[in-house]
Amino acid sequence: MNKLRSIMAYFSTMYPHKSELSKARLTKLVYLADWFSALLNNQKMSEINWIFNHYGPYVDDIFELASIDNDFAITPEKTPYGDDKHVILYTGEDISLILSEKEKAILDAIINKTKTMYFNEFINYVYSTYPISSNERYAKLDLLALAKKYKEEQSQSS
Repeated sequence: MNKLRSIMAYFSTMYPHKSELSKARLTKLVYLADWFSALLNNQKMSEINWIFNHYGPYVDDIFELASIDNDFAITPEKTPYGDDKHVILYTGEDISLILSEKEKAILDAIINKTKTMYFNEFINYVYSTYPISSNERYAKLDLLALAKKYKEEQSQSS
């Protein structure tokens, strides 16, 4: 089981509001996992090359993996505003994840921080992260370099 699959399965299994795990939210949760890991461990959890596209940090990797992996189910639903969304859930029985305790702690912290956020609040939170707030749309996000720069800026302002 690769790391991205494990991150997705963990979020899907542990997130308390399963119906909120849309393609957009799950993608941004994985982004937060990579960003927090870059800050805390000087490495990302996944191998994703993040792009700041029109809708924030986004890649197709998460949806594509869920589409081809039989242990994930993608359910089309409607948002309260009538827009289409795709909820991604892990349906596999084997949850033998290849995540370290440090990685699980990061994922748990992200879940605890975001589980009470409605979608717009969640999006605002993601947009407030340094890689997004300090870059222009369509930029490639080198999270490791951005984490280093962020920590340098924080130490200079202290």
